[in-house]
Amino acid sequence: MSYDLEWVELPEAVAEARSRWESCTDSGLPCDHVPRCSESYFSLAEPFQFHLNVAGMAVCRDVMRRSGMTYRAEHHPFPAWPFKDVEDWRSADQARRDAYVAAERAASAQTVPGQVGIPEFKLLSNGPWLVGSQEIAQALDRYEEAPASVRAEPEADELWRDWLGWLRETMVRGGFTVS
Repeated sequence: MSYDLEWVELPEAVAEARSRWESCTDSGLPCDHVPRCSESYFSLAEPFQFHLNVAGMAVCRDVMRRSGMTYRAEHHPFPAWPFKDVEDWRSADQARRDAYVAAERAASAQTVPGQVGIPEFKLLSNGPWLVGSQEIAQALDRYEEAPASVRAEPEADELWRDWLGWLRETMVRGGFTVS
């Protein structure tokens, strides 16, 4: 299992490439664009992504838990797939598809009222999850407030320093998605 993370607010050209790739993928037909939509999107998006394997995410989650950046909670379920099959999705009215996408996006952005930081369930699977700017800001505030003894060892680790840099960067980019 891996974690593929991406800025929520992508630069316009990257967002357009992603939209075109998603549209091409949704069509169910082979992409006949040159260059292929996937190649365009993934090459443009790479600077705005962060990838972790399961072990790397476990390290990050552990430090986040010890420094109060996350909280444990149960997530609400995602909406049930209201389509018979992929063909039903592809042929469905756009309003019906948009309603499902909006419901799924709301579920992916869920938090627990009164809690501070990032819910751990967003970092335990590859989603789809949306970690918002406010969650990240709260988590980073908690990290800064953590005792120096909790921060000293992780800050010697390049992975942790890269993770903190990612969090700081995405906080001003609308957050990040987990897939």
